[in-house]
Amino acid sequence: MKAIYFLVIFIFAISFFLVSKAHGDGLASEILPPSLIGKINVTLSIGSTPFLIDNNHAGTQLNLVLMDASTQQPIPDATLAVSAFKGQDAVFGHIFKSDSGNFVLSFYPQQSGNTTFDEQGGVISGLFGQDSGNYDVKGPVFNSGGLYRFKIEVITMGAYDNQVSKSYNAGISIPEYDNLTINDPTYGTQRMQIIAYYDQLHNITYDPVKKFVNFTMPFDWSVQNISQLTVVHQEIRIPRTLGDFVVTKYDAYANNIKIPDKLISIDDYSMDAYRIVHIILYKPDVENLFSEQKDPSQEMTFAMKPSNEDNFPIVQFTRNAQYKIALSWDPPKIASGSTTQFNFKILDPYTMNKTVSPISYDFSVLEGKNGVIYHQVGRTSGSDSGDNINVAFPSNYTGAITVAFENLNGSSFSATEFPSTVNSPSMIINQTAAINQTTVPEFPLAAIVTLAAVFGLSISLSKMNLFRLKQA
Repeated sequence: MKAIYFLVIFIFAISFFLVSKAHGDGLASEILPPSLIGKINVTLSIGSTPFLIDNNHAGTQLNLVLMDASTQQPIPDATLAVSAFKGQDAVFGHIFKSDSGNFVLSFYPQQSGNTTFDEQGGVISGLFGQDSGNYDVKGPVFNSGGLYRFKIEVITMGAYDNQVSKSYNAGISIPEYDNLTINDPTYGTQRMQIIAYYDQLHNITYDPVKKFVNFTMPFDWSVQNISQLTVVHQEIRIPRTLGDFVVTKYDAYANNIKIPDKLISIDDYSMDAYRIVHIILYKPDVENLFSEQKDPSQEMTFAMKPSNEDNFPIVQFTRNAQYKIALSWDPPKIASGSTTQFNFKILDPYTMNKTVSPISYDFSVLEGKNGVIYHQVGRTSGSDSGDNINVAFPSNYTGAITVAFENLNGSSFSATEFPSTVNSPSMIINQTAAINQTTVPEFPLAAIVTLAAVFGLSISLSKMNLFRLKQA
């Protein structure tokens, strides 16, 4: 299935990051490289749960496990001294003990007051000389999202009287949501979400004419900080009803410098209501940004807009990964009251651009995901040039559409969807005029920015109701 295909890719990518560096930089979890403590090859894992935390800061959890690298089993009677830092500020420091070697630290953020550390079952466990490793931590800790760094000292392992000395450094990113309300003259009130993995954002704005989304975050441009980076990540969630932003390609800038297209990825599967755009900068990319600037301030400023270019063809796998489909259309801007020609090729996923032998298919264009604008059952030609379908769009409809392929070669699992937008002819004229005047927004020198932290994708595939569609 397509979910399995993407899941394999996702696990591979995350696994690479997890083991690639001892100084993790804002990952949701990290497994540190093994090292000898005495005669045992030891590794330490650290992770945050839940993965996402909203601006209400309801709480989060850290799980630490001291493990024997050869058996992957926790090492009992472990004592850890854990210190946490955000930027240059110390967040907390405490010594934790666990009979099992598994530590669960539940944090309840408060805006002020002293930080308290209470072991669950502490009094009763203490009577029997036991340490559960489960702690409730209350105070001004993790009361904002961003990148947190940890220094973890292993004091005992295997037995509480077996004292050792080993230090680990790790980084965990706690995402934080920012909502941007957009009053678009065409699409009305819309809410865009920006998830920051590195630090809190400010100066979040939207230009409804030039279609730029802008936001800024603190960033330390020192060589020392950049040398510790693994990946810098921002996530923009675009409502599917904001038609001008549901496009095939985006242009993004960090500190007025264009970000390469390969560092911008689109996820149309994880959420029904939103398209997710990921901007991901790896350490070499941040180093390149640094080299192209003169005396950057301690900020990064981002700008993103729909590209003036169309990234055709769009290529997607079917849900069962049996086929991949390359789709384009002409004209690139779909207008109400006009005819658009869709060209598609059904390709073998395991060979380079090889069109499969003729197979049957269902092709549909839907209003959003429900009302049917066009539906056709057909059979591909098997030609290397693909197949064409002309669709006449009604003059009274503008907004989001879904171009759907189903039942490829008779399989209900061989299906995929492509989002797009129908514009009014006058809107396309206005967009063209605005594009001719568009430049990258000029930001003040005090607002220069780049991106940070973890890459994570969850695949949640929507299913279409073929029976209802055929009845329409």
